[in-house]
Amino acid sequence: MQNEFMRKGLSAGTLLAAIHRKRQRLPGSAAVFVNYRGVSSGKKSSDKDWQREGYEHDSHIGVEPLVSPYVMGATVFCTGGLAYYMYSEYKPAIHRYMPWLDHLPFSGNSKTKTDQTKIDVIEKQARSQRRKRADMVPKSSLEPTQQVNWAWSNPGLYLTGSNEYGLIDPLHPNSGVGYKAAVPGVQGKLLRSAAFAKTHAAAVDADGNLYQWGTGFVGGNLPHKPVCTLHDSSVREVATSKAFVAVLDSKSRVRILRGDNSQVDTMASVAKDPCGFVEFKPRLGWREHVVSISAGEDHLAARTSSGNVYTCALGASGNDRHQLGHSAASVPSDTNSIEPFVLMRIQSKHLFSSVVCGGRHTLLQTTDGEVYGCGANDFGQLAMGPYAKENATVRQLTPLRRIWTNSLFDKESSRAESISAGSATSYVHIREGASRKLVSFGRGIDGQLGNGSMSHIQGTPVVVRELSDKQEYDLASKQQQPLGIRSMSAAGNHIVVVCDNQTNVTLDGSGNSFNKHPLYGYDVLVWGNNESGQ
Repeated sequence: MQNEFMRKGLSAGTLLAAIHRKRQRLPGSAAVFVNYRGVSSGKKSSDKDWQREGYEHDSHIGVEPLVSPYVMGATVFCTGGLAYYMYSEYKPAIHRYMPWLDHLPFSGNSKTKTDQTKIDVIEKQARSQRRKRADMVPKSSLEPTQQVNWAWSNPGLYLTGSNEYGLIDPLHPNSGVGYKAAVPGVQGKLLRSAAFAKTHAAAVDADGNLYQWGTGFVGGNLPHKPVCTLHDSSVREVATSKAFVAVLDSKSRVRILRGDNSQVDTMASVAKDPCGFVEFKPRLGWREHVVSISAGEDHLAARTSSGNVYTCALGASGNDRHQLGHSAASVPSDTNSIEPFVLMRIQSKHLFSSVVCGGRHTLLQTTDGEVYGCGANDFGQLAMGPYAKENATVRQLTPLRRIWTNSLFDKESSRAESISAGSATSYVHIREGASRKLVSFGRGIDGQLGNGSMSHIQGTPVVVRELSDKQEYDLASKQQQPLGIRSMSAAGNHIVVVCDNQTNVTLDGSGNSFNKHPLYGYDVLVWGNNESGQ
């Protein structure tokens, strides 16, 4: 029967319906649903019977198909649904092998579909590259000597934490937390400096190329690679604020670039475009050059070789908490009247060896080892004691006396070795006699104080025991030596400290070690908020 159906040119759908209906009869009727001419079962139906049921007899085909319209509609619906599902599931592959589908009249906006296909391909490549970059991160199972050799063979920028704004993997932004990956676009490059804000980042390589990336920089949650926005071999350091990137070169010029293009409110009160070189008032002295820069949320500080500190506002709110450190005699009482994007020198009798910017406060270290601060003190980040309305804002440079024993600074036996500032937390590494200790104060709700507590407001310094009064054995002198701190870098709610422990990993230009039995590298300690695996 099947061969005869096919011989007479019936479709597969009609054949299946016929076979199905051949096996079933209508209730109360002696005729089958399908009456094949010449092979009847029960009462043979005539043309008039077909017409009474609303169907027309086709004598050329030789088949009198009595098919319910509901079944035909359901068949068409199911077939169309299946086709749509297959197309939706395998659309990229279908368009890759049949690109002419984009130009059909019913395809709609062919350009949009082509762009979507490209995005799908980019996302697939991003996932593949992310896996490859994750494999490049050195595993902890490597021996220390292997880690040193690996680092010299695979230079680049390796990050861990949240990728919500595409800072770790810009090819795949908003893809989760706890990332450990190498940033694409700067692989194989030696970097001079790198800085990170919330929504954008910047880095300078050894050739003076400035790279910027992040969803704030590109203006949306789009896959991208770090973009080279500046090429200047004299560039050596970068700092990032909430909306801008500050660039320092070897000619003591400070240049401002846009970092987060969505922060348009920062530009509202500026009459001219702030991007470009920043003016110094007064100008730098003879043979005076800028040594370092630091940026907070909306303000910038620069320290010179003569011990002067210049600060400027990066927008309308750059001095809303008097974080610039200018005295009332040097600036108007109205903080909003300070000209933004102009570096003004702080009038002080002290010379400074270091300056760091917190979110809305500033710490300065003098050449004598004393520490001064100004700006916001809402969480005790300036160590002014218990919170009070009167000390919530420190309007001028004020010494941080509470960091010393009995609140007395003796420059003969005491001094600050280094300072660091997070969003609302401050850190000072001090030396008093033979004792060395790290103290912290300010916001500690995420454990960033380092003393095991989670204080919301900490106006008096606390000691970080793990980095205070520690000693190690020195092979050269065969004596115990104090363990110092090499560097500190505080972020919004966590901090990274590199210890100055003994090491003889001395590398020449080729990266080969002079010592066959090194003590390996410096110890790194991290504490604070780890919600995103940072």
